[in-house]
Amino acid sequence: MEATRPPGSLFKNRAFALFWASQSVSFLGTQISYVALPLTAVVVLDATPMEAGLLGALESLPFLLFGLFVGVLVDRRARRPLLIGANLIRFAALAWIPVAYLLDILTIAQLLLVTFLVGVMTVFFEIAYMSYLPGLVGKDRLMEANGRLQASASTAEVAGPGIAGGLIGVLSAPLVIAVDAVSYLVSALTLLRLPADKAPRPEAGAEGKQSVWASLREGFSLVGRNPLLRWCTIAVFFLSLFFSSVMAVYFLYLIDEVGLSSTAVGLIVAVGSVGGLVGALLSDRLITWLGVGPTLVAAVALPGFGFLLLATVDGNSLGAAVLAGVATFIGFFGIPVWDVTVISFRQTITPEHLQGRVNATVRSLSWGTLAVGSLMGGALATGLGLRQTVVISAIGLFVPSLIVLLSPVRRMRRLEMPEETPTDDPSPVGSH
Repeated sequence: MEATRPPGSLFKNRAFALFWASQSVSFLGTQISYVALPLTAVVVLDATPMEAGLLGALESLPFLLFGLFVGVLVDRRARRPLLIGANLIRFAALAWIPVAYLLDILTIAQLLLVTFLVGVMTVFFEIAYMSYLPGLVGKDRLMEANGRLQASASTAEVAGPGIAGGLIGVLSAPLVIAVDAVSYLVSALTLLRLPADKAPRPEAGAEGKQSVWASLREGFSLVGRNPLLRWCTIAVFFLSLFFSSVMAVYFLYLIDEVGLSSTAVGLIVAVGSVGGLVGALLSDRLITWLGVGPTLVAAVALPGFGFLLLATVDGNSLGAAVLAGVATFIGFFGIPVWDVTVISFRQTITPEHLQGRVNATVRSLSWGTLAVGSLMGGALATGLGLRQTVVISAIGLFVPSLIVLLSPVRRMRRLEMPEETPTDDPSPVGSH
């Protein structure tokens, strides 16, 4: 597969426009299920707190269990068939929920199984798509492409929960999940129109096929030996840990500790999602104005400032709700800026035949840490209280900014676009 690079807007690249459309539909469906799945468990199936917690954990657990091995597979197969297959399986799995509900045979065990299966397919899709994108748009347009995709995801985060709430009011939560199922089918059919790709070529001079463990070590090696990849990966571990910790108690804090209504909390979350959307749209410009290193330092510090501000909110009043909205906007703003920049950088410097393993190494760590952070937030809240957990998590969110500030990443001003970065000399690119 050869990337086409028409001048002007990236949407003039027909292949990217199709991929963006397919992802945008999927993003919206995912946000609808984000609301409908837990409501199905709690309201329809009377799930216990443990079952509700397990439902959330099963979404990210597959990254810990399978992520690294999926990375090896992605580096040995064409990526487009994996994308299509993953979406078709997600469609079939989610479609079972409304069908089983209508047949009156839906159980919590089925819901957990579907969630786990969708999570496994998400591992395949996420790692394959990040490895497929550089060949689709060219490395010189990765920042723009990732920015457009992140903007779509942020837009879905703003619109999706409201749409889900309206649909659930008319239908019921299990039936609304059908919307997400159809979105995966539409996405798969759209992906069929993308250019076919071939399995990545092995590294020059390599003889025969490596064992799985040797392949894993090769991916780890690039992440570990490249200073910029290494420090960004360490930073994202702490970012995921403390962000998921504060989000584990976020709703309980605003409702039980602050005393805000559910309606007010919904509006506050929407304001925060707008912050994420603005961050995604401005990420490319911030890189141009400030440079890569300073942008990353600032972006990853914003969640700490935002949630420290959130910890000061008290009382069920309009002023408290406004302050919580501002705090959440700040807390969410920097995350997509970090994601767009770091993912683009990682895709840029990683050789084609290592894209799957490198993306899997980082993704497994970051997404897998989300489950650990959620458990940590719950434990802190149980032992110390909700407000104290928000404060501790917010302070912890300054750790990744400090890591980036003290690393070679801070000197990086732009993303260079080398043809390939040799694995035996993974030196930093774009740093001064």
